[in-house]
Amino acid sequence: MRIPLENKLKKRLHIEIGRLQDEVIDIVYFLEEKAVLHGGTALWRCFSGNRFSEDLDFYLNADKNFERGFRQKLESRGLQLLKYKKTDNAVYSRISNGVVEVRFEAALRKIKDFEVREYERIDGTFSNVFTLSAEKLLLEKLEAFKNRKLIRDLYDVFMLSFFVSENKLISGKVKDFLKKVPEPADEKNLKTIIFSGAVPSFNQMIVVLNRRFK
Repeated sequence: MRIPLENKLKKRLHIEIGRLQDEVIDIVYFLEEKAVLHGGTALWRCFSGNRFSEDLDFYLNADKNFERGFRQKLESRGLQLLKYKKTDNAVYSRISNGVVEVRFEAALRKIKDFEVREYERIDGTFSNVFTLSAEKLLLEKLEAFKNRKLIRDLYDVFMLSFFVSENKLISGKVKDFLKKVPEPADEKNLKTIIFSGAVPSFNQMIVVLNRRFK
C-alpha cells in the first residue's frame, strides 16, 4: 500500500505547505486549464521525488482577468493573496492560509510540448496536471544549477537522470556540464529537504552522472 506524503514528510511545516500547494494547484487549473507545472515541485509530485519543494512554478497565459479570478477563488477558500506582481513576462505572487505561505511564479508563455502526469497530493490521492517531460525538466535544472549553484538543483538533475531515455541531446548537454562542475556552497542544506532515503554527497552524485552519461 502506498504511504501518503503527509506520513512521509518529517516536518509539520512541510505538510502544511504541501496542503496549501494542493489548493493553489486546484485554483490554477480552474482558471487556466492549459497551465504547465515545472520546477522542483513538478519533480517531487509528478516523478515520485523525495525532495521537498515549496515553490509552485508554472507556464501559463494569465490574461487581464487572471488576478481577479485568482484572488476571488483564493478568498472563497479562506486564503489570502499577499502579493501579486505582473510584468510583461511573468507573474510573482505569495499565498497564505494564515499559517504558512507558498510562492507562485508563472512564466507568461505557452508551452506546446508537455505531457499529462499524475500529481500526488499530500493526502495520498492523485489529480492530473500538465508538466514537462523528464528530459526537459533535466535541461531546465542544468541551467538552474549553472545560474544558482544550489545543491537542490544538482540533486534534481541526479534524480531526473533515472527517468530520461537515451537521447544524444541530453547526453551531450550533461557531458558538457560534467566537464567542470562547481561545488555548491550549500551542500549541507540537502539533508534538510530530503524526507526519505539516503542523502548523496556532491561527489557521489557526480560519479553517478558520469557513469549514467558516459
